[in-house]
Amino acid sequence: MEEEIWALEEGYFTNLYKANYDGVLSLVHSRFLGWPGAMSQPMDKEESARFMRQLISKPITCSIRIERGGIRFSEEAALTQYTLHVSFTETGKTQSSRITHTWIKENSRWKLLGGMSYDQ
Repeated sequence: MEEEIWALEEGYFTNLYKANYDGVLSLVHSRFLGWPGAMSQPMDKEESARFMRQLISKPITCSIRIERGGIRFSEEAALTQYTLHVSFTETGKTQSSRITHTWIKENSRWKLLGGMSYDQ
């Protein structure tokens, strides 16, 4: 189960940087609440979808690496904490963000219920 969640985390960001919004949103719960580090307040799934399209309007060539901090499970919930490193091919720069995500089971599938990030 642990590797399944980490694969979902990687898929989330791989889809995001490929500008595959449907791929990202298919992982997100309808009652999602998230707070990206760059925003002044939390946002729901609809607001998050708009933010994502503004942030990454077209595919970006990059590599991602997840530095796992920890994962915890409780029946139908999973909590991940990690540092995401994104290396941009064009500029050679790397951006790192601390992230926490909460996943819950919905109809036997894991969905992202909430999260928070902090850009380092």
